[in-house]
Amino acid sequence: MKKIILCALVASATLMAADSAPVYKSGVLLPANGEAIYKQDCIQCHSADGKQTTMDSSTRVKYAPINGLDAAKLAKELKDYRYGSINKYGYGQLMKSTLIDLSYEEIDALAEYISTNIK
Repeated sequence: MKKIILCALVASATLMAADSAPVYKSGVLLPANGEAIYKQDCIQCHSADGKQTTMDSSTRVKYAPINGLDAAKLAKELKDYRYGSINKYGYGQLMKSTLIDLSYEEIDALAEYISTNIK
């Protein structure tokens, strides 16, 4: 009886884990996944279409859309944000904290994803 209950418990835990979306972990020895990084770290501010403005208290703050940007230029800008050398629209620290754990390969994959898939 204990074995049956244990098996049912393990099976239900496995099914619940399968329903949740996997979290992208930077630095894991897997190929860089630009789509997963965008959905996990960028979509909250930039939205699915890359055009969203963000909220600053009760004031809407407008910044340039990121959809359709050149991948090489975007990758360079993201790397500059990562190292704190730019601060466009006052979001330098936020962008730096978002990008600091990403490798060059992950930033390149993210830039490529934004350039080709965010319309």
